[in-house]
Amino acid sequence: MKNNIIIIRPKHILLFIIDFILAAYIYYVNFTLLGNPSGSCIYLSLMTFIFTWLCWSLYYELRDFWQFRWYRVDKLQVKIDSVRIPIQWSKNNQNLSNNKKRETIIEENPVLYGEILHWNGTTPKSPVVIFCHGFSDDCIYTRHITIPIALSGYDVLTFDSRGSGKSRKAGKTNQFVEITRDLKDVMEYVKNHSFLGDRPIYLVGISLGSLASIRQGLNDYLVEKIIAVAAMSNYRDNIPQSPIAFKKNWWLWLRYTFFGVMMNPLDEINYELSPMLQLRKLRKTFESEAEWINFTSKKLFLIHAKNDKIISFEMFLENRNVANLKSKYKNWVITKSGGHNFLQYELPLVSTIISMLN
Repeated sequence: MKNNIIIIRPKHILLFIIDFILAAYIYYVNFTLLGNPSGSCIYLSLMTFIFTWLCWSLYYELRDFWQFRWYRVDKLQVKIDSVRIPIQWSKNNQNLSNNKKRETIIEENPVLYGEILHWNGTTPKSPVVIFCHGFSDDCIYTRHITIPIALSGYDVLTFDSRGSGKSRKAGKTNQFVEITRDLKDVMEYVKNHSFLGDRPIYLVGISLGSLASIRQGLNDYLVEKIIAVAAMSNYRDNIPQSPIAFKKNWWLWLRYTFFGVMMNPLDEINYELSPMLQLRKLRKTFESEAEWINFTSKKLFLIHAKNDKIISFEMFLENRNVANLKSKYKNWVITKSGGHNFLQYELPLVSTIISMLN
C-alpha cells in the first residue's frame, strides 16, 4: 500500500494556484466583461483548468522520467544497509540567525536516513567515501554515482540531508547552514562506526554537498581527499536578492524565493557557505606558499562545467585560484557541457570522480 501513496510536492501546489487563478480570470472575462451565461463560463473555466493541469502534469512526468532515469539502477552485487545518523550539534547551538530573525527552527533531535554501500571485493582497510548529494536530490536518486564508487573498492556512506528523501522530518531543504553542519556529525558517525571506523575518509559532494564537504573536510586530518562538483565560491555573490541580476535566468531567483532560500545572509552565515572565504582564511595559517600548494594539491579536487547556469564557471575559477591549484597535479576537470546537474554526462562525471579517488 505504501507504494500507492501520492506525494504532494511544492511544484504541484504552485501549479494548482496558478491554474486556479487562470481559470478564475477566464470566468471573470467571459461573465463580467463579455456577459456570457454563467453555465458556459463555468464550463469554459473548468476546461481551462483541466487542460492546463494535464499539460503541465504531462510535462512534469516526462521531465521526471528523464531526470530520475537512474532511480532503478542495478545494485550489481553491492550490499546496501540502511542506517540512522543522529545529529548532535543542534542541541548546543540553537541561535542561527539571518537579518535579525532566526534562520530556521531546528528540530531538537534530528536523525538522518543513510545507506552504507559495500562490495565483497572491497578490502577492510580501504578508505571510506562519504557522498553528499545536492539540493533536491537524495541518496537513492544518486545511486548511479555511489554504486560505481563502491564497485571501485570503496565503502560508501551516503545519506539524505534534512528535508530530502527519508530525512524530510529532520528539517527543510533550504536549511543550508544546518545541512553543512550536519556533515560533521555524519563524519563522527563514520569514525565511531564498528565497520567504517579507523579508516581514511574521502568526501565527495555535489553542489550544496560540495559546500558541506569543503567546510567540514578542510581542517579534519582524517579527511584525505575532498572532491567538490559544481561548488560555488562566495554564496552571497551567487544568490543575489534581485531577479534583475539573474538576467535571462530570472526563474532561478523565483525558484529560490519559492523554496525560502536565503538571499542575503549575515557575514558569519555567508562564511559557512562560501568555500573561497574558508580557503582564504586557512591559507593565512601556512608559513609558505609551497606548504599551502602541497596541502591543497593532495586534498582538494574540483569538477565544473563551463555551461553551468546555476553556479557560474567564474565560481570555479575563484576557488581554484585561492587554493592555488596547479595543473601538473591534475586537481581539476572542466567540461564544456553538462550544466549544473551533468545531465547526459553522468558517465563521464562518475568516471572522473573515481579517477580522482584513485
